[in-house]
Amino acid sequence: MIDFEWYRPGGPGFEPDVEAELREMLAEASETDAEAGFPRLSLDDPVEPGTSHLLVWLLPDERSGRNVPLVPSLAGFLRVEPLRDEDSGTAEVSYLVRPDYRSRGITTLLIEKIGLELGTPDGWQGTGVSGLRVWARANHPAALRMSLRFRRYGIRTVLREWQMLAPVRIGRDVDPGAEPGRPAVRQAAGGAERDAAAALWTASGRRHAPPADTVLLVSGSAERPDGAVWVDPESGEPTEYGTAGRLVAVVTRDQDRDREEDPLVRSLLVAGLEYLRDAGLRVGATTIDSEDRPLVHEARTLGFVHDQTDVQYTVHNRTTEPLPAVR
Repeated sequence: MIDFEWYRPGGPGFEPDVEAELREMLAEASETDAEAGFPRLSLDDPVEPGTSHLLVWLLPDERSGRNVPLVPSLAGFLRVEPLRDEDSGTAEVSYLVRPDYRSRGITTLLIEKIGLELGTPDGWQGTGVSGLRVWARANHPAALRMSLRFRRYGIRTVLREWQMLAPVRIGRDVDPGAEPGRPAVRQAAGGAERDAAAALWTASGRRHAPPADTVLLVSGSAERPDGAVWVDPESGEPTEYGTAGRLVAVVTRDQDRDREEDPLVRSLLVAGLEYLRDAGLRVGATTIDSEDRPLVHEARTLGFVHDQTDVQYTVHNRTTEPLPAVR
């Protein structure tokens, strides 16, 4: 059996003992899920105003015949974060279950208890939310089973992202076959250049701000860059090929997702991999929208290989709102 408790914006926060247990659970999950590429959630993550949190508790139940806690134990964490630029009341949901309590049907029990009815006047479960988005990292089969079990709520697959890896060739150019006349890429010189590149980040639809601790490489003028790549050599991502650094995002000003070859995209990818090479890393990782043809094409030609697929599901069960197109 389970119980749950909502923590609303403007209401009382987590009690000290609850927060301590929650932080412990999130740290444990992050360590367990690091290699699999599942979400790493933290109470210190930047979130939008109006974010709600739900805690799920596993209750003692001697009838189960399984290893159950002697007292209520924190088993799951769900975060409902409104999307700032969405007029439709859509929120992004992040969710995890304590590693020791997985494969017990906790998520199924939770959805059966709270439902996914979004058309009520005060939104889903009083959050004011009328649409949900959630990522299934590594295309987790449990997410597919849940989408089929509760498909009556209007659950749809709308986006697919590929996690891709590329070898970094130590001691030689990352792309020795690149044409000498490719667009030049340099490291950003100061705050003004980072701010100008941040405008590209925002225009691409990414949330929050670019990570402050990443290395920024840009092409074009300092006042109005043509493209940028944010590089994190300290991401420490374990892969079967060794520890990877990450190309956090590759963004260009004049983006044409329908063409394949894009010299600027190629130059940004090469510059990012060269930076990781110079930092002593042997593997570069990046996330690519499967519909972004130039980024997919240039990454493939540079030796990036598919590692996993992430799938985004949406829930829209109001009859007056059209469902988003499936990609």
